[in-house]
Amino acid sequence: MFFCLIFGLFYTISLSAQPTRQDYLDYIDRYKSVALQYENEYGVPASITLAQGLLESYVGQSKMAQEANNHFGIKAYHWQGEVYSGYRKYGSPEDSYLDHAIVLRGSRYSVLHQLDVTDYRSWAQGLRDCGYAEDANYPTKLINIIEKYELYALNGGKRLDGSTPSESTEGSSKRWHHRQRRNRSQQAEPQAQQVPNEEQPQTNTPLFNGHVASSADNE
Repeated sequence: MFFCLIFGLFYTISLSAQPTRQDYLDYIDRYKSVALQYENEYGVPASITLAQGLLESYVGQSKMAQEANNHFGIKAYHWQGEVYSGYRKYGSPEDSYLDHAIVLRGSRYSVLHQLDVTDYRSWAQGLRDCGYAEDANYPTKLINIIEKYELYALNGGKRLDGSTPSESTEGSSKRWHHRQRRNRSQQAEPQAQQVPNEEQPQTNTPLFNGHVASSADNE
């Protein structure tokens, strides 16, 4: 446990100590207006969207991003369009951003929309817990990108509680898990109501059955 804590702290500090990269800045400049548009339309924080896009697409340079315009590793489940090696293929990167917003607006991630769009730390932790990624460091990676490139400022937000890029994410993780416990308690006696299968993630998602999917199994 002690080793894991030291390694995690070293990982966070080492990333924050790296200089900003021009390719990151160019990517942010290109897609920030799209991310803000879909924040307004779908409620997904622009800071989270851009951080995920940067991370999942290797700053737009991954083979999938280049050949399929897929910047978020979204698999081709329930997909009627073109397919690229089991993943969704889009006509443009902007189409990928739109589909990402639609996916995160789905019922599997509905609990996240109780959070404020400026609470990027809880969003980052919540995405991992909802099953967007298996990597235990996924929230930390997103938060490091957001704070390093000040993506929190895009929607008028700021570092929460005066945090710095090297600060532990333990506080936000606790806040997020407190919300989880509260939501589960509120849903302990669900009303008898028929809902289409695609709208019933509350009993078949990582939040409730302990399974955590890969970042590509994000629907």
